[in-house]
Amino acid sequence: MDEQTQPAELARRAMRAVEEGRREVWLAGFRTDAVLEDPVGHVPPRRGGEQIAAFWDTGIAALEDVRFDVRRAHAAPREVLMLVDVTVRAPGGATARYDAALHYVFDEHDAIVSLRAFWDLPDVVAQFAS
Repeated sequence: MDEQTQPAELARRAMRAVEEGRREVWLAGFRTDAVLEDPVGHVPPRRGGEQIAAFWDTGIAALEDVRFDVRRAHAAPREVLMLVDVTVRAPGGATARYDAALHYVFDEHDAIVSLRAFWDLPDVVAQFAS
């Protein structure tokens, strides 16, 4: 893959791991000192493998289903901004749909150095509550 498409494919692999519930595959995609901000501005950044694993265990694992529909990818060498529509289903069937901008930065070994997810947490909480 060339430098312009490789980051988008790496991001898609990470999203597929989430969709498929493959915790260890998703976690293995991060560098040990990576930073995860999801959602940016609403929760403190998670730093390092233990905190990122805890994010999976409390956030992702609690959902019955997560789906990403990639609308657009803007790639640069070793980083990409993915514009996606996300659908999540909680236990009991409550669903939320929202758009997000996911900014991935990769190192020279294709490991995620930083993942910043921009989306509207209050809107998603309101969708689950209704």
